[in-house]
Amino acid sequence: MLGLISTTPGPDSANILQAALPIGLGLASTAYLAMRMMRRNETLGEKSIPCAAIRTGDATHDAEYREDPDRFLSTCQKRYGPVFNCSILNQRLTVVSGPMVREVFMSQHFSFMDAIDDITGLRAFTTSVIKSNQHPDSRVVHEIVRDLVTPNLPLFTPLIVERVRSTLESRLGVCDHKLVENPQPIFADMIAGAMATVFMGSEIAQNRTVLDSFIYCTYDFGRAIGPEAREWTWGRLYSRIKYGMWNPLQKHVQVLVQAATPVVLERRRQAAEASEQGLAYKAPLDILQMLLDNFDQYGLVDLEDICGHLLLLVLASVHTSSDASTCLNYYLAAFPEHMEMLYQEQTEVLNQVAKEREQQRQKELQLGTVRSVRDFEGTELDPRNDRELSATVLKRLTRMDTFIREMMRFRCERLSLEHKARQDVVLSNGMVIPKGSKAIINMASVHQNAEVQGEDPTEFQPWRFIGKAKTATKVSSEFLPFGIGRHSCPGRFLAIQELKTVGALMVSQYSKIQFQDPSKKMQALLSAVGAPMPTGLVFTSRVTRVASD
Repeated sequence: MLGLISTTPGPDSANILQAALPIGLGLASTAYLAMRMMRRNETLGEKSIPCAAIRTGDATHDAEYREDPDRFLSTCQKRYGPVFNCSILNQRLTVVSGPMVREVFMSQHFSFMDAIDDITGLRAFTTSVIKSNQHPDSRVVHEIVRDLVTPNLPLFTPLIVERVRSTLESRLGVCDHKLVENPQPIFADMIAGAMATVFMGSEIAQNRTVLDSFIYCTYDFGRAIGPEAREWTWGRLYSRIKYGMWNPLQKHVQVLVQAATPVVLERRRQAAEASEQGLAYKAPLDILQMLLDNFDQYGLVDLEDICGHLLLLVLASVHTSSDASTCLNYYLAAFPEHMEMLYQEQTEVLNQVAKEREQQRQKELQLGTVRSVRDFEGTELDPRNDRELSATVLKRLTRMDTFIREMMRFRCERLSLEHKARQDVVLSNGMVIPKGSKAIINMASVHQNAEVQGEDPTEFQPWRFIGKAKTATKVSSEFLPFGIGRHSCPGRFLAIQELKTVGALMVSQYSKIQFQDPSKKMQALLSAVGAPMPTGLVFTSRVTRVASD
């Protein structure tokens, strides 16, 4: 500014100088403060996050992402680095990639639930069905799974196997080239039945109304947090108003309460009767009974509250597990050359476990612990259970385990798992994600990364993890479907046990699973969670009926 003033003052030069000096001083002060701020940021290592350019003709990045997610994310990562902003999914999101992903999961200042609630108003949907533990950071459901479900999984496994097997026999059965245009309801029924048995007990699990609630409550849940809610700017406010007053989950809670009340009363009567006779009451093995026995530990107030928490367990497990079970069968159909290997592994494991059990029985007989083989009936060493899919057998199905892990790696949504910053978060590269912003994980940067996954990460290789101590339940920075750290999914052990059960029964009872329309193979394999499959499946049993009905 001063350089524009004449060096030979004229009549108005004093006024001009008088006016120019404040402006110059103001600019100088601004420049000085900006320099101080830049130096401060450099001292703190803070950097601004680059914004990905929007393609000409587009208003957001959505269309470009949907056309080819892998190419879009790879191009952005190469151009802008591991952290960049983009306008996608009706939001402005910070995409976090590669080695920076772990920092989002491990930081206590990021919240996955805050992000989902911010998008969909989820908390209004879920907290309205429970009377206690409504704090946003409550971990009671997490603790119930950790304390009661996972430690008892070996005991629950026979119940799960029996329920899945019986549902498979009744819904699909023995068949020869049988077309099922929409197999998802079959596998939803399997998982709902298994979960009803574990959560509510075998008596209540026979109630068709309860099973339907287990299935359909997840559909109501899906409508509340699905794509429509995410794409609508006012979705959260709408959800809070609607579900705070007319929550469809309420009717499902009442179904559970009505089914549970007579069962609980009968159990109490049996417990009182045993006590009068000086006998120990043998409590049923299910989470309902465990919560009744430990209600004060989790701050539960009554049976309705317990059923509300059980419904939250259902929402967290039935939909995702039934979806994954359905998808598993599409992968078995897509790679038929691996079906026989999985079947052979199962046969070998069953033979080995049966041999070990017989050796244990002979040892017991030699020691005189029992007098005859008949004494093993009804015990853990009952010969009739030698070839059952026990927890021991399922644990040894390493090929099935790695097949499932590879399926989850290969299929995983490329952008997923939003986390909202509760305060300004400075990443290790100096970039700052401001309070209130949402980070989303670039899953492709991990799951399709050759340095992390090995060669040909864009190919499905079912034995990729054989011999690498990388089970499907093991969370790490290399495998993200269940999260990482303190907030990793506590139900993953149950989910994988269910998937291995479904997979083991399918390969043992069916020699072929084929696509109705083979041209839809890749579309099916990369389907989003909850999306309808583009084609049906054709099933052929290993043993067909000897005689017609």
